[in-house]
Amino acid sequence: MARTLISDALVITMDDELGTLPRADVLIDGDRIAAVGPDLPRQGDAELVDGRDRIVMPGFVDTHRHMWAAMLRGCACYGDLSTYFHDVVFTYGANYTPEDTYTSVRFGLAEALDSGITTMHAWEHNLQTPAHADAALAALEESGLRGRFSYGPSSDPEAGSSFAKGTETIDLDDVLRLERERFDDREGRLRLGIACRGVDYSQPEVWQREFAFAREHGLAITTHTMMTAHDVERVRAISVYAEQEALGPDVLLVHAIHADADELAYLARTRTPVSLSILSELRVGMGIPPIVEMIDAGVPLCLSCDTMAASDNSDFFAVLRMTLGIPRGVHADGKVIQPEQVLRQGTIDGARALGLGDMTGSLTPGKRADLIVLRADDLNLAPINVADGQVVLAAQPRNVEHVFVDGVARKRDGALVDVDVAALVGEAKAAVAGLGQRLGMALT
Repeated sequence: MARTLISDALVITMDDELGTLPRADVLIDGDRIAAVGPDLPRQGDAELVDGRDRIVMPGFVDTHRHMWAAMLRGCACYGDLSTYFHDVVFTYGANYTPEDTYTSVRFGLAEALDSGITTMHAWEHNLQTPAHADAALAALEESGLRGRFSYGPSSDPEAGSSFAKGTETIDLDDVLRLERERFDDREGRLRLGIACRGVDYSQPEVWQREFAFAREHGLAITTHTMMTAHDVERVRAISVYAEQEALGPDVLLVHAIHADADELAYLARTRTPVSLSILSELRVGMGIPPIVEMIDAGVPLCLSCDTMAASDNSDFFAVLRMTLGIPRGVHADGKVIQPEQVLRQGTIDGARALGLGDMTGSLTPGKRADLIVLRADDLNLAPINVADGQVVLAAQPRNVEHVFVDGVARKRDGALVDVDVAALVGEAKAAVAGLGQRLGMALT
């Protein structure tokens, strides 16, 4: 079991008792955080990492990402949500091969790791066949990231399980196959979940069957809801869930940006978390999420990047900045939300929303060693005066020097470990070109 000692760093633990330590050491023993504190005993067999002029903190937790679309970055950027669904999902995605899925997910996960994301919730709604599911999961397994693989519908608009129809459940038999073959260890690095279309995008008997199936098998549920004003005109989904008493901590809602006060109160009462994706919400014109209202109501919030076809990058620092800045501007109040709040949403609160709060999200001794090291002497980040504020407002992916997941170094000295970046980019470009040739069109 390898040991690593990161010495003399500024440590943002996100642990309520430990807080932020201006100068401390972090000892990694195998896959665990063994100790955090100043002047830890030097272990003779431990690799020493100099933490001077460095910030050590938990890795980011991306609570909602359509990983299959990573190679479609920029597509539909001239359109709105309907453009995204028509072009990206129902045209490009529907014509993916399993090989495309593997290439795209692998490509996107490398960018996520490079940016300091150590836990990923892959919400995969491009599963035309079991082979597509196997391909996406294989890429996630190989990446070394922690997270959840949520089995979703097909992107074929003619399929009953698609967002376009919503008349059939996802392939529940294949979910059981994956559970049996790939998820026998419930304490493992990856968990299995259900990507449900919910009230907004499926018939009542469909979403209710999927919810019941998930709970019967102890699988977490995630569903998009109340994304646009048009969605709300059709149905107030959270109100429907409230009538059915369908929500709770095992359900993660995505977006929910058009929820009203009564609906937010229901989410708070049931401790139903909401994943906000500020980059995509703004980019496709969904609206501005009521972040302060959600916080004031007591709704558990977490953060995500959504899809590279609607947010275009894995810069979680940008997610933090915009989650802080937008509500301050909307409320014309520079104190209405603070850096520490959004940093929690991007780390420990995200881990809790995924049911992983006892494993990751904070640098608590005994938890898994999922952490990142930032160069605090880079031009854009130095000098460190207010650590959490500068991580939120000044840091960038280029400052991420080291990334550890489960105690394994996935990025060292600013470079991904055992990843041929040029080859990944080449494979993604070739896959996009092949997809365009099959469709007889350029992807735009």
